[in-house]
Amino acid sequence: MLKIENLHAKVGDKEILKGVSLTIRDGEIHALMGTNGAGKSTLSNVIVGNPSYEVTAGSITFNGQDLLAMSPEERAHAGIFMSFQAPIEIPGVSMTNFMRAAVNARREAQGKEPLKSTDFLKLMREKRKLVEIDQKLMNRSVNEGFSGGERKRN
Repeated sequence: MLKIENLHAKVGDKEILKGVSLTIRDGEIHALMGTNGAGKSTLSNVIVGNPSYEVTAGSITFNGQDLLAMSPEERAHAGIFMSFQAPIEIPGVSMTNFMRAAVNARREAQGKEPLKSTDFLKLMREKRKLVEIDQKLMNRSVNEGFSGGERKRN
């Protein structure tokens, strides 16, 4: 569960968030909508721990943990991260190698052993089907030549 209480945050000298409160329970999906300048991106950046944003009041907890006390890396290992609307290409790094490095980095942070190649490939097949990514993309460089839809699913 993600719980935000009376959150205030600023960028430089400009206060953007002025008392945001929100609770998202396990299994719920929320869409944040608003005009430009409403604070949607600021809220997202504060949640992931972007150092350009300063929290001046309030709290954020994630599954009972104080999110504001965690580094961005610790937040990512806990499952809090931001993806990009138009992710960049990473030439020379295959999707399979990229995903295996990401999975094993999270496992390491959780005190688990890295997955063996065969176990990772089995997991990758299962998850690839879940998000409908074509097997052909797995050997290509990250996002290189992917369509917009392929990038988003990736």
